Amino acid sequence: MDDQADFEREVRNSTFVPHLEGNTKEAVIAELIDTLARAGKLPDRDEAYRAVMEREATMSTGLENGVALPHGKSNTVPRLVAAFGLKREGIDFKALDGKPSNIFVLVVSAVTRANEHLQFLAAVGRALSCPAVREKLLETKRIDDVADVLIET
Repeated sequence: MDDQADFEREVRNSTFVPHLEGNTKEAVIAELIDTLARAGKLPDRDEAYRAVMEREATMSTGLENGVALPHGKSNTVPRLVAAFGLKREGIDFKALDGKPSNIFVLVVSAVTRANEHLQFLAAVGRALSCPAVREKLLETKRIDDVADVLIET
């Protein structure tokens, strides 16, 4: 991912769950993985889930200010895939600040494309560090709306 256009393309190609149903970290991750699988973006749903949960076991990806960026790497995906989800009331994601997480960005990428993986996570993290972006994002209903909010930053 070399520039803003690549970032925008990846976001617009992502899946989106505007109202996550899960009430636990594991359930939210499974729900986001399932939306990617239903969209045909994951050749092996179970392997992707395992990769994300394995990464999660090393350290929680719940950040601060309601943001969680669960991610993992797998040999079963040819390129980065992402799913955005919202749970307005939030859940305990073992975030760094101890507060509930309500904005979730799940990323699964190829083991061989670590640079792309890190660049995408960094770009999302930068965008979500802005309180106004997080506030607008919680009102979105479609992936194009998500992309518009993130690209404005």
